[in-house]
Amino acid sequence: MVETFGYISVQPDWAVDVKKALSGAEGPHTFWASAYKQGIESLHDTIQITKTDSPTSPLKLTAQSITAEYIDTRHLQLSTTNSSSHPASQNILAPRLYTAPHRSVECSQIKRKTGLRSFDISPYGGLLVGCGDEGVMGVYEIEGRVHRVQLEGHLGDVTACRFFPSGQVVLSGATDMRIKIWSASDGSNPVTLVGHTAAITDLAIIGRGRQVLSAAADGTLRLWLCGEASVVHVFELSRMRINSVALVARFEAQDVLEIDGKLAVAACEDGRVVVVDLMAREVVAEYGDVGGVPVRAVAYDVANSRLYTGMADGSVNVWAAADAGEPVYAFRRNASPVSAIRLVCGADAGEPRICVGTEDGQLFVAAVIDNNGAVGVEIVEELVAFDVDPITQIRTAPSSVKNATRQSIWASGRTNKAYEF
Repeated sequence: MVETFGYISVQPDWAVDVKKALSGAEGPHTFWASAYKQGIESLHDTIQITKTDSPTSPLKLTAQSITAEYIDTRHLQLSTTNSSSHPASQNILAPRLYTAPHRSVECSQIKRKTGLRSFDISPYGGLLVGCGDEGVMGVYEIEGRVHRVQLEGHLGDVTACRFFPSGQVVLSGATDMRIKIWSASDGSNPVTLVGHTAAITDLAIIGRGRQVLSAAADGTLRLWLCGEASVVHVFELSRMRINSVALVARFEAQDVLEIDGKLAVAACEDGRVVVVDLMAREVVAEYGDVGGVPVRAVAYDVANSRLYTGMADGSVNVWAAADAGEPVYAFRRNASPVSAIRLVCGADAGEPRICVGTEDGQLFVAAVIDNNGAVGVEIVEELVAFDVDPITQIRTAPSSVKNATRQSIWASGRTNKAYEF
């Protein structure tokens, strides 16, 4: 049973109109919002922004069928109420937080086609690497939005990129079936890893980076030793592509054995999630079935023994890691495929939440609720910057916002910008 949630979609640049109204610019100032739920007629409304004289509530937001509350220039609260005069009066949605980006980085060398296929934030937060079609990839300084260096050498579309823990070295993979290691300072490429027989789809860096893991459309995961540019092991997992891979550390490994305690979780197009133990070099668990709905994204919460899978039919499945039989809970908002999932940690030591991105541009944060073993999900925050562009990547980083309650969430779509929320 898949639970279907309603949601409100809001104009991506609503914060621009809010700031114009606050500045006293000549109006009118409005933005649109629409409420959707499967099987119920949608609501479409225009929200009027009016400046007030109140120091505590400087803006008033009014509409007919959607209730809007101004919080600050980056945050709104939206909900719907029962209105017997409207045919969609059953579409009642509780108040929810809507967040505009804190900042963005434009990858100016990437031209819009599929936009940013992948990006990453350096561990110390100062750099962003972004990649796109036709071998284009570059490193950018986040604060000054300066293009530092171009990374040139891939012969196909660059599909994945990651920073090594030093923040000065980049790992990338492309449709040319090659994996490259780069200097983020001068753009040199001292190492190229060759062996896959189809496009690279995802990458992971193990520990300090002596070894890396690659996933590809040839259905394999490959474990590489970077210093020798050699394959340590090939995991042949599927006859179809592996869409993404997540690396899980069950415990801290000894420095010389960084793969000890590491699991790789592969999301497969054939409908399965396959978990492999990198040290033992064996499959330790499988979730789902061959011939099932393709799995596009995966996240693994090792502390709470939960697996999250994003599916091609728009659903998100929650699995108890110890039970590969059936998901303990599943939800969706519509049929748009899930394209990315990422665990998001709060400022406290509480249970992490999940950030979900879809191919129709939805980006939201969900909290998992465990009521004496009965698992459920509550959508707690909507991240608004994308129109109908597919979300291509989600990353997390230490927050750059004062008094933040969670990690920063960075996301990209089919533009050349990555946004921080």
